[in-house]
Amino acid sequence: EKMMGKKMRKRMTAFLLSGAVLISPVTTVQAKTDVPLDDYEEIVATHSIDASILNYQEYIAQYNDVHPDESYVIDAADYVRFSAGEIGADGKDVGTTPTVYENYEGMEGTSVRMEDEGLIEYEVDIRTEGFYELSLDYYPVEGNSADIQRAFFVDGKLPYSQLALVEFQRVWKNTVESTSVNEDGILVKNWVKDNQGNDLKPSMAEAPEWMENSYLYDADGYITDRLAIYLTAGKHTITIVSRREPMILRRVMLSNTGKVASYAEKKAQWDASGAKDASAETIRIEAENAVKASSQMLYPTQDQSSPGVYPASAKALLNNTIGGNSWRLVNQWIEWEFDVVESGYYNISFHARQNFVKGLYVSRKIMIDGIVPFEELNDYGFTYEQTWRMDTLSDENGE
Repeated sequence: EKMMGKKMRKRMTAFLLSGAVLISPVTTVQAKTDVPLDDYEEIVATHSIDASILNYQEYIAQYNDVHPDESYVIDAADYVRFSAGEIGADGKDVGTTPTVYENYEGMEGTSVRMEDEGLIEYEVDIRTEGFYELSLDYYPVEGNSADIQRAFFVDGKLPYSQLALVEFQRVWKNTVESTSVNEDGILVKNWVKDNQGNDLKPSMAEAPEWMENSYLYDADGYITDRLAIYLTAGKHTITIVSRREPMILRRVMLSNTGKVASYAEKKAQWDASGAKDASAETIRIEAENAVKASSQMLYPTQDQSSPGVYPASAKALLNNTIGGNSWRLVNQWIEWEFDVVESGYYNISFHARQNFVKGLYVSRKIMIDGIVPFEELNDYGFTYEQTWRMDTLSDENGE
């Protein structure tokens, strides 16, 4: 499958990799639920054994498949209820005032800090009944280095089980930033070496940034689409309950992005706009040169199983791969950057090995500049094989 490249810096989020990776504002109303924080936490703790709580498939089957072309943006500062998890002598949670920030880390406007316990609640007036995808603009402020966990309630109730645990990732990068072009003309990192000539494993450091339009996904990975909630016309409350780690919140959004087009549909659009095959040279990205990752465990690794893994050495251990067993958890991601000199169609290939799940495939969501360009890349499968191979993205017919 071919991708349309643009003259701009590209980012791609995507098993073990080696070598090349060939709205309108809404007015909130002043109302709130009176459900105690303890009750919310009890629901979260027991939802898996509560037969009355539906799973996502059961939940969406109850409603007509309506996705209004509307969006609602709620500023974080427009909360109607906030708790930092403190319980008073009467057994009720103590309402407090959150820490707020103006223009925090380049994000204009007022942001609100959510602690690792407690809740924040918003109310929104929906004009048109239907399904809405919920997303956040958040900043992964320093905590205990774990993924951020939240639960989401609508009108004081848990809509379905997947919303009892939604994870939001932190951002990590390795501390080696120096690069050079080697004797083979390939851009490589200048890894620190020991006295035997082996590359040292680079340390990973948090590199927090604003994570905009962060949609809700199934933490178990069984549902690859964005999670949605069904709202009738009128006023509703959305309650976000902290389960682990603090975060800074700028806004909450309800919207519908529409169905991702198929490859055939997207290709037809590109063709109609005059897109042609690019004639520029191949763009080569060494996978260990990733610029960001969602986990501190996703650091460059060393593989000596094949001379085809670049760079290779029979004597020294060299950083030449990334992923493997550390890249097995749902919603983990790795990001690379590259420059495109000429606009046009490009094939994307991975020098990869999937030798972890025999008889099945592992899947990855592949994004360009933060967007899945067509549906086939929303859940792309890599089949089992013991050896390293060059996988060019294609459909079941090899196209």
